[in-house]
Order: sequence, then C-alpha cells, then structure tokens
Amino acid sequence: MTDVGGEITILHVLSSFKGDYPLFNQIVHGLKKGYRHIVCYLVGPPSANETLGKAGYDIIWLPFGKEDLRRFKYQVVRELDQVIKANGVDIIHAQRHKSVFYAALAARKNSNVRMITTVHGLKRSRSLFRKIGNRILWPRINKIIAVSEAVKSDILLTNPWFPADRVEVVYNGIDLALFGRSDLDKTESRVFFGLPSHCWLWGAVGRLAPVKGHDILLRAWARSEIGSRGGHLAIAGEGRLREELTALAKELGIANEISFLGHVADIPKFLAALDGFAMPSRHEGFGLALVEALAAGLPVIASRVDGIPEILTTLADKGQAFLVPPENEKELGVAMGKVMAWSELQRNQAVEGIKQYAQLFDGNRMITRMDSLYRDLMM
Repeated sequence: MTDVGGEITILHVLSSFKGDYPLFNQIVHGLKKGYRHIVCYLVGPPSANETLGKAGYDIIWLPFGKEDLRRFKYQVVRELDQVIKANGVDIIHAQRHKSVFYAALAARKNSNVRMITTVHGLKRSRSLFRKIGNRILWPRINKIIAVSEAVKSDILLTNPWFPADRVEVVYNGIDLALFGRSDLDKTESRVFFGLPSHCWLWGAVGRLAPVKGHDILLRAWARSEIGSRGGHLAIAGEGRLREELTALAKELGIANEISFLGHVADIPKFLAALDGFAMPSRHEGFGLALVEALAAGLPVIASRVDGIPEILTTLADKGQAFLVPPENEKELGVAMGKVMAWSELQRNQAVEGIKQYAQLFDGNRMITRMDSLYRDLMM
C-alpha cells in the first residue's frame, strides 16, 4: 500500500480486450507521474494489439475464456485477490458491469483498497437482478464516476439508497490535437473513404444499434429530400443492424445517397471529409462522437435527450448547433436543411464558435479531474 504523497498503484479491471479504448488510454498515459497502472483483463486470450502493453504498462490476462464467465465463477475473484495482494494495489478502477461485479467481490477481501468505477451509459441497472447485485456490492464502491449529469441522475434514480455524494460527474475529454492534424484534408479524406467529392457531406459515427437512431436519420433524409439538395450521407460504424439499415435505404429510394463505411479506425480523418454531423440517438449518456465532431469544427444536429443537451445547449442557443426532439424525423430533416442553407459568413462564424467551444472538452481537463479523484480517495 502507498503512503499519501507516494506512488499510487491502480488496478484497472476490464472484462475483455475489444480493441483500444481511447478515453481509458488517454487517462493512463496522462497520469504517469506518481502512478503505477496495471491493466487486468478477466478473459483472454492475450492480444498483440493491446497498445498499453506495447507502451510498457503492466498487462495481466486472467486464465479464463468468455465461456467461463457466462456463469458466476468464484475462481475469478481468487485470481483478482492474488493480483491485488501481489502488487500492493491501492485503488481498483473497474469498467462496466461484469468487471465491477468481480472487482467488488475481490475488494471485499481487501478492506484497505479503495474502489472506483465509471458508468458511461443509461438504464444499465434497471433489471431486478442488477438492482439486487448493486445493493449487495455497491456499498464497497468508494466512488462512481458518471460521464454526465444525466447519467448521474439515472444512477441515483435507479439506486436511490446510494449516497449522492459518492457519485461524481467527470465529462469525457478528447485529445484536441488529433483533430487539428496538418495531414487532414477534406478532398484527400473523401478520396480515401471513397466518398463523392462534390456534395454537401453529412456524417454519423456510432455502432449500428437501435439506440443510435440511424433509422430515424435515414427517414429524415428521405422525407426532407436532402439528397436532391446535393447532400450525401456517410455512416461510420458496424453493428447488427447493417443489413436492416441497408435495406431501409433501398426501400426509401435513397441507397445511392448513403455510404455505409463499416468500422473506421481514423475518426479525425473521417470527420475531416464532412460538412456536417448528425447524432439522432434515442438515448445517449454523453455523446463522445459529438464532442469529436465539435473538435473538427463541424456543425452538429443531435437529439435533445439524456446527456446531449449538456454538450450542445450553449451552441444551440447561439444558433451554431441544433437540438431536435428524439425520434422526430421531420424536425431532424428541417434542421439539416437549415444548416445546408447557411451563407458562407454564417458557416464561418459557426465553425469558429464551435472550435472555441470544443476547448471545454480538452482531455487534459478530464485527466486533471481524475488525478484529483484518485488522490482524494487516498486521503
């Protein structure tokens, strides 16, 4: 264990490796001085694509497969307990429900270890099983980080017994420099992604799932005839609705106006190709893709739901962004038309205001806040 003021050892617990997590990596890289970070995946196999390991951080893969964790396995708790004791862990930071479940059980065997978790989404604890599990295990959690006020409210609404002062809001932050790279060029980006060079290009980023509302966007597009105004839509993201959304575009007669790009690794490059950005989500805890679009200087239109107004209200009040009712394809289409009708002066003024506002979501602010929370836990 670490004395106050010494190096703090943090055990980050994740269920499995599913590719890089930019937010998580940003915090780990940003908090090098005074910290030792250990990343523990509950299931393997080890991946050669784990970049934190390549950067020299300690990575631990527990000897389990995904099938092992489909049912409760107490051996996972034993393994975590051994990791905690062998490494003199001060703080456990667990991400998502399964990791929190096992980490909290292991933390109960180590009373001097603090525990923290981050909640990114909404309505994650409304089933009876989850509520019972939370009631048993959450008392062991010292702090819950909510990525927006909307997420914090949802946590306390569904778990009214949990102390409100143990839930802290820390807005997600991004590396703004990534979106101002000198190699980003609109024309080259469109060529790279195979997108039309002469069009008003709208974009959306997110997994193809019902909650993201891509179907609403397609219907709004068709209803307002955005394509006939010179518009084209590029959707970055993969998911189980790919075939369904492709079929919907054909049904609406707009298939030649839509590009489904699948997974896009270089989001800044994708955003550089766009003229505008849409997020028609049905629910959204925070909306990281929205902040990335702002950093790229894009006019944005998004649903007035959950955590999104916390990001966009200031810009919307200035007419530099639009908040529309969720699941309202008419209002979404109207807003898109308004942005496309901006004069060059209006657009330039909006872009300038958007880029300035995006500074509020500088990743360094998030890192500083996390540093403060970690150190407060050690007091």
